[in-house]
Amino acid sequence: MLQDLNKTIEKILIERGKLTPNQIDISFEQPNGQWSARLSRPTLNCFCFDIRENLKLRTAGTSVTRHGDNATRSLPSRRMDLTYLVTAWASKIEDEHQLLWRSLATLKRIASIEPRDCEGMMRYQTRDVPLLVADTSSTNMNLVDLWGVLDNQMRLGFTLMATVELDVELSIEAPLVFEATIRLGSSDDPARRTLNEGGREELKIKPKPGQKPPSAPEDTPKKK
Repeated sequence: MLQDLNKTIEKILIERGKLTPNQIDISFEQPNGQWSARLSRPTLNCFCFDIRENLKLRTAGTSVTRHGDNATRSLPSRRMDLTYLVTAWASKIEDEHQLLWRSLATLKRIASIEPRDCEGMMRYQTRDVPLLVADTSSTNMNLVDLWGVLDNQMRLGFTLMATVELDVELSIEAPLVFEATIRLGSSDDPARRTLNEGGREELKIKPKPGQKPPSAPEDTPKKK
């Protein structure tokens, strides 16, 4: 579900915000010092740093679905608030501010996302996905403390909160590994599996869209 929400946000920024993928990167990685040191072009970072249940939207009791003479009793889905920190990264401050402002204007126009406009498993949501943009009035988060944990210089940014459904009875069979990293280089002590600093290289292997390992089952939702 998280990766599908990321893809949905990316789709909105590209299609409605007119962000060109071959000129601007959109990242959902943790914006720590190591990450920012690897950047080579303007990047919009959307870092999901908090997940908590929206207790105001919790539905008590159970729902009953009748099938002829039988009935199925199930727990209602939970509503979860996912909070992102959105920041822009570029070599010039003017480019950062322009990228951040365009992203803010794009997301601020959207009060909620319909399931049909979402990606992946989010299309099975039974409710629209509300968005709360640049509004921290309902939370007690401290972004200064967050930047201290990230071990990076504080950047101008805004928060994005999306409220999604969590079906506590939904079981999904799917591969959990989406990317493999191969590290190449020389080593003076191979037994310890460490590489020398000079000449190290990393090769990231990602499956093509829709590609699965031969033994992986289909992403079909199943009720327990």
